[in-house]
Amino acid sequence: MLTSLQQAVHKAYVKTVEKVTPTLSTSKFLEEGVLTPEEFVQAGDLLTDKCQTWTWESGDPSRNVSYLPKEKQFLLTRNVPCYNRVRTLEDESKAAKADEIKIEDDGEDSWVAPQPVGNQDDVDDEKVDISSLKIDDKKPNTTTTTTTAKSTTTNNNDEDEDEDEDGEIPDLDDFQDDNIIEEEDPAVLSKNNKSTTTTNNNNSESKVEDNDNILRTRTYDISITYDKYYQTPRVWLFGYDENRKPLKPEEIFEDISEDHAHKTVTIDSHPHLGISFAYIHPCRHAAVMKKLVDRQSENGKEPRVDQYLFLFLKFISVVIPTIEYDFTLEFDT
Repeated sequence: MLTSLQQAVHKAYVKTVEKVTPTLSTSKFLEEGVLTPEEFVQAGDLLTDKCQTWTWESGDPSRNVSYLPKEKQFLLTRNVPCYNRVRTLEDESKAAKADEIKIEDDGEDSWVAPQPVGNQDDVDDEKVDISSLKIDDKKPNTTTTTTTAKSTTTNNNDEDEDEDEDGEIPDLDDFQDDNIIEEEDPAVLSKNNKSTTTTNNNNSESKVEDNDNILRTRTYDISITYDKYYQTPRVWLFGYDENRKPLKPEEIFEDISEDHAHKTVTIDSHPHLGISFAYIHPCRHAAVMKKLVDRQSENGKEPRVDQYLFLFLKFISVVIPTIEYDFTLEFDT
């Protein structure tokens, strides 16, 4: 992990080299997993066409780069939901592994079964008393009667059997409107919900109590720029809390995979907007993309440079697994 001083020195070095390094003009997509600016635009055009939550942006005109069209300086998608913190997923994953019970040990590929989840008292109540199993030989068909800790009355059993024997499957046309229960969607604004306003006598300020049943969550603006030094896309993140207030850096890291927070993800000024964003360092992007392209070739698929960003966003989701941006395109890797 680089120290703050090392990061500052590296940034200064990269910016200096970028100024004197010529822009990549020959395609090395298949050989190295990198892009020319023209290929970046081509891939961005397909992304904005297939996933219309993504748009091209021009940014601050004073920060435009000459090797990209003025109206296509970077890609942006806004208000991307983030419902959970990464630690929640990691805790659930650890709990799932802890709850696994081996039922057949054949080495690495042994079968496992999940442990029962919930209140242990409820599980104990449902255990079957094997000593109470009885087989009734009087009926033509042999049936097994099981007694559990939860008691039921004979009358209820008789009524259920009568209904099973005499009842018929009703026709859908026989249902009346008053038999249909309409469940309420918690995300829909209720007609009966009202906002109440109270006045603070000390400072004469008003306070509004929200009761609108609308799910509030963190959201992110995600942008993709072209990195001239690494010749790959670079992802930038700007987050908002449930009240649309900008997230602090330490809060953003709560939505970054533990393996990447403070390591491959750091804070810097956005090259086209001039404000602080979190970004995913692109030093390994080309190597990962080369592996994905090679895998496509091995599977008999012809890699397409215009689909680059779909592959790219697919592996970036490992770094930000709870930020639900759109990168949906049906193709095999």
